[in-house]
Amino acid sequence: MSITIKDIAKKAGVSPSTVSRTINNHYSISEETKEKVRKVMDELGYVYDKSHIKKHDVGVVFPRSMVDVYENPFYLEIVRGISYMCNKGRYSLHIITGADTREMKTSMEIADCEGYIFLNTKIESSVTDYLRERMIPYIMIGKPPMNSITSVSVDTDNIQAGYEAVKYLLKKGHQKIGYIGEKKDVQYSIDRRLGYIQALSEAGYEIKEDYIKNLSSSYSYNPNEILELLRSDDCPSAFVVCDDIYAVIMVRLITEVGKKVPDDISIVSFNNSIFARFSEPPLTSIDVSPNQLGMEAVVQLIKHIETPTMFATRSIVPFTKR
Repeated sequence: MSITIKDIAKKAGVSPSTVSRTINNHYSISEETKEKVRKVMDELGYVYDKSHIKKHDVGVVFPRSMVDVYENPFYLEIVRGISYMCNKGRYSLHIITGADTREMKTSMEIADCEGYIFLNTKIESSVTDYLRERMIPYIMIGKPPMNSITSVSVDTDNIQAGYEAVKYLLKKGHQKIGYIGEKKDVQYSIDRRLGYIQALSEAGYEIKEDYIKNLSSSYSYNPNEILELLRSDDCPSAFVVCDDIYAVIMVRLITEVGKKVPDDISIVSFNNSIFARFSEPPLTSIDVSPNQLGMEAVVQLIKHIETPTMFATRSIVPFTKR
């Protein structure tokens, strides 16, 4: 008499679906329960056909601007979290790149994944149309477009993070606080600036446009406006900087004008990356948990793969100040 999944379930005190999910190493079953079920399987000599185990193929889609991705450890930490969850669930991970939309879709066709994780929210409509036509689920890391009601996403509350950065500096006694952002159309930088404005307005301080500057790129930027502000008599005593990489640039520029961090000017940045920890002096940085963003993205994507009729989900991963 052959042993069935129902026999395993009865002896282990679980449902047949739990046994099935254990066989497929499903993330929803705790390791403790899996161990209990596997022990019963061994005791009863249950042998299952591994060729029938459902295996997910997950694709990670890199932005077209590869320089920013390779340069910024934020993205590498996200991929590390994605990789960890895929290895834990025994899912195959595919890297999707492309210099243009055509190359990206070609990479997707070759990989033939069950779902995709985009490392940002700037996705060409032809790519999303391609996925929707084939009913392939995908998830974005970041804040989806305002007009999108069907997008699945994982993000940090960047408005609140910017707000908390300013509150921290206000508690330190700073009254003249500047903001250094990225390109004007980068959503996380926009949101952190909104939080910056909200905190200053709430505290009764004037929002000075001269205190708000942008760095277009960490590898190609024009610092003249920032240097002019740093040399002025009305220079802020502190800055909220949208990313650790730009914070390191700010330390260099502050040094260039003969001032020091934090003696003359304080800085609070974001990501708590190796740049913040190894900077001299070490920088105060808000940890937006990119590793956790990656892990949560896999969890949510697998849910949508397994339940195609699910409503769109938008998960928020909490941040901490380091």
